[in-house]
Order: sequence, then structure tokens, then C-alpha cells
Amino acid sequence: MRCLIVAALFLGPLANLYGEPLVFSATGCGPYKLEEEPLLVKHIQQVNTDGKSEFLVHLGDIVSGTKKVWPEAQYIKVADILKTSTIPVFVLPGDNEWNDLDNPDQGWSYWAKHFTNFEQHFKNLPALTRQRVRPENFAFESKGVLVIGINLVVGRVHDKKEWQKRMQDDADWVGECLARAGKTRAAVVCAQAMPAVTVEPFFEQFARHAKKYSKPVLYLHADGHVWTVEKAWKAANITRVQTDQVGRNPPVQVTVSDDPNQPFVFDRRLP
Repeated sequence: MRCLIVAALFLGPLANLYGEPLVFSATGCGPYKLEEEPLLVKHIQQVNTDGKSEFLVHLGDIVSGTKKVWPEAQYIKVADILKTSTIPVFVLPGDNEWNDLDNPDQGWSYWAKHFTNFEQHFKNLPALTRQRVRPENFAFESKGVLVIGINLVVGRVHDKKEWQKRMQDDADWVGECLARAGKTRAAVVCAQAMPAVTVEPFFEQFARHAKKYSKPVLYLHADGHVWTVEKAWKAANITRVQTDQVGRNPPVQVTVSDDPNQPFVFDRRLP
């Protein structure tokens, strides 16, 4: 398996690679309740109104984990909310809408139908590439920063063979994309999963790939619901950040600067 990245993904004028920061926003874990749906709309409007973010990432868990069956209508409803954004939105899978359900195959079919290639609903997209064997995994470069999205969840291991293969696909994708990202100055890897025993095999490989890349790497995830920042996590150049859930705080605004002492700056937009 090879990572087929077009040359334009990592090449470009040096003026775009250094100096100008990349700013984007990220959220996850929600809407969990009916009353959180208008809150997500408000959050999207807030991100759009300030005009600073280039894109928004939803880090998975578009529904709560309180039910074992979710109708397709709920996937459509959340997709429609995210489509109100005026900037591109990238969506990653979560365990609540997939592997934790009584029928994970059905949950996955709904997710794939409504969220695969979700960014195609928007204009001004970066040159983006998806992994052939796992099209929900993506990568693109903007302002000298490599952004990678992967399907990494925790929760119920519904199929051990699928679980192991997906973790290996994720690790291969991250490793191959980082290896081809020589002209980038930092990387951001986005996923749903917080650290857990069931996904540790991925993180072991991830740490090795990050060390070899040697530049600043941000692992940005949801899942745990409580804001967390951990520097030098798994490797000296990795920063791990866990976002707030939709029902608690607005999306975090992430700035990737060219300051080697502070490559990642976070604005939680707290009142």
C-alpha cells in the first residue's frame, strides 16, 4: 500500500510555508442532546463570524452514547447543521455513531453515506488526498502545515480483525504522509480517540513516525470531554490536546505558528 499524494500537496512557494500562521477550529462529541443542536449552530456561526479559521474539524461522536440504535435521520440532521458553515468542514468518525451501536455495520453505512467526502459541500478546499484502502482518512497541506485525519476510535471492539487492520492502516497513512512532508514545518493529526489500551498499538507507531519527522506534531482529539493539553506526549515533539465537548464550550481555535518554542496556540473562546 502506498500513499498517493500529489506533488502539489507538499510543494509551493516558500512564502506560503513560513511566516503566515495556519488558523483553524475544532470541536467534537456532540450534539448529544436536542438542546445542543442549536448550540452547535451557534458555535458554527461564531467560527464563521470571526473570520479567522480556514476550516473546521468535527472530531467525531456526532451523537451521544446513551443509545444503541440511532436512526439515519439523526445523521442527516447533524450533517445539515454542519453544512451551515461558510468554511470547509471535515468530519471524522466516532464510536458513538458506529462501533458502540448494536448494529455497527448499519451505523457505519449511515456515517459513510452522509460524511465521507463531506468537505465537498464547501468551496475553497485545499488540495486533499484520501487513503485508497480507507477513504475516510485524508491529508492536505496549508501554509506549510500538514493536516491528517484518521479513523481512530475507542469503545467497543466489535471486530478484532477489523480493529487491528484499521489501526495499521491509520499508522501507515500517518507514517507515509509524514515521510513525504519534507517541506512542511508542522503536522496536525486529528482523530476521535483518546489514549487507551485498545489503540495503543497505533500510538506506538505514531510516536516513531513523529520522532522521525522531527518537527512539531499536534495530536488533536475529542472523546474525553475535558480540555487537556499534554506536551512531550509519547515523543518530545508531540503535543496532545483533547477538546471540550459541544455542550460545554465553543470550538477551540488552533493557531499553528512558525515559533519553535510555541508552535501551537489554543483559544478556547471562553466567555
